[in-house]
Amino acid sequence: MTYKQPLYDELCRVLTDYEDNNSLNGVKAGDLYNMLVKIQNQWENVVISNEEDFVPRPKANPHGILTDWFSGTGPYAYEANGYHNALIRVRKNADFDYLYVQRQYQGTGIKRKDGFDYAGIYCKQDGLIYDGLHSIEKLFDDTDFRTAHSANALCKRLETSVRSSVESAIGNDRNNLRITEISSEKVLKELEYFQEYTAGSQARAAYLSSDYTAGDIGFDFMFRCDYSPEQWTEDSLLAYILDPGGYVHAEVKKYIDNEQESMLSEFLMNDMVAAAYQVIIDNPSNPVHLVKRIMYAVSASSAKTVKVTIRKDGVEFTFKTEASEFRSDCTSYYSTWNIAAADRREFERLFGRSSNYRPEDILRIEYARSVLYGNEAAGSQELDVSEM
Repeated sequence: MTYKQPLYDELCRVLTDYEDNNSLNGVKAGDLYNMLVKIQNQWENVVISNEEDFVPRPKANPHGILTDWFSGTGPYAYEANGYHNALIRVRKNADFDYLYVQRQYQGTGIKRKDGFDYAGIYCKQDGLIYDGLHSIEKLFDDTDFRTAHSANALCKRLETSVRSSVESAIGNDRNNLRITEISSEKVLKELEYFQEYTAGSQARAAYLSSDYTAGDIGFDFMFRCDYSPEQWTEDSLLAYILDPGGYVHAEVKKYIDNEQESMLSEFLMNDMVAAAYQVIIDNPSNPVHLVKRIMYAVSASSAKTVKVTIRKDGVEFTFKTEASEFRSDCTSYYSTWNIAAADRREFERLFGRSSNYRPEDILRIEYARSVLYGNEAAGSQELDVSEM
């Protein structure tokens, strides 16, 4: 294959003439110049190499199938990021070829002392490239195809498929498990820890995120599989590419066989969260109910800054602060950091530098002459602050 040298020389001459004279008689020079620059910059798409032993540039359809090259022999030359690249394939087995690329900054062809870098896997069964690296991205008409078929993407797809299949098999029903009790000391200790340190916070988060207007219907549990694939090995990646359905089926069976106690513990932990959730519902003096009212009221507005009136230690004080402070769970108290500077100094003078304010201290939250939230009993009602 040879360059169409006369045409290329002519393009270079015209560009040089324009740059020297900044004019072309009778022609809109700017438009012509821009067009010629594009042609010159894309020259690699017209001619790739003058090496006779290189096959022509293969055509990739939007799905990344390089049928022209894979049906032939010899290296494949292309240019990317200022480098001349030579792509070769090496037979792995009857189903796969591995792809390797050698890059040259100057010159073309294959250099005898320069090495090749791994670039991807060609599957002969479907004609697609998997685990393709950035060095061959230009070969894909659809660049999203490369990332969608990367090793990481395949691992995520496997994880999603196995989790979905396990969850369907269990059906959110512990009766579909083969065991009814936990015997592992490790799992039992995990359950004790969860009961003491985690169940309450998860119940609180579930309550605060539940629909405020629909009325509380209790904790809604849904079994979730926590399967995570092991890192790909040479054999496992090829096995998944060749038969993803069969690979998923085998992983689902292995997980269900080996993780019975893990799955039962998931049900038991959610029993704990449901019990803690019910404690919240049954205790109207728990300040979390005020937090939920405040979150709902402020989140329903577009306010960036609000006016807050509190009653603390028998003293009423009004200040401005950022509305975002009230759109999430305060846990136990609100920060004074977002209070307007002058108001914060007065707050510290009245209540002390290390002081804060709690949901039960708030009388009103106002925005644009409207009261978003009101609790006239603030500062005087008896609340079970131990539940915060």
